[in-house]
This record gives sequence, C-alpha cells and structure tokens, in this order.
Amino acid sequence: MQGFIFHGIIEKEEDRYTAICLELDIATEGDTLEDARKNLKEAVEGYIESVQRDNEEEEFIPRPVPEELVEKYFGKFKELLRSSQPSEFYEFREVAHA
Repeated sequence: MQGFIFHGIIEKEEDRYTAICLELDIATEGDTLEDARKNLKEAVEGYIESVQRDNEEEEFIPRPVPEELVEKYFGKFKELLRSSQPSEFYEFREVAHA
C-alpha cells in the first residue's frame, strides 16, 4: 500500500463544510469540519485506487485544481488575515493510502 501526501482546504459555507484536494481537484462536503476532512480523504483514496487499477497514474496524478481557484482561496485567506472575524477557512495536510 502506497501513501500519498495531499493538501486540502476546507471552507464553511452556511451550515456545511466544503473540502477540496489541491493536488487532485476533488471536492466533497460534510456537516462538520471533521466529516468534510474524512470525506475528502475517502474520496482521494478512492480516486487513487481507481487510477492505479486502470494504470493511469502518469495521466491523472497529479491533476491540480485550476489556478483561478487557488487565487480565489488565497484572496479569501488574505481577507481573513486583515479582519477580526473568526476564521471559517482551514487548510490541512493528510496522507492517503491506496
């Protein structure tokens, strides 16, 4: 079983948490921060398993999110740094096994 390190961003939107994997452009959501993180890890592992099974690693790993999305999140992060509002924006690093 091989381990892959991936980075995720989770953002709270109303009453849900949306999570995205930056290296693979995979998104999920959850009712809680931990649910969103767990769901993203499961989605990433499922994706990696299917790519490995089909022997398509070179074509589909990595498959990063579009640059515009990274710029959008970077802009939101900069806004949070300047504000006194509580953060609803989280980043993390995780190891997925496939």
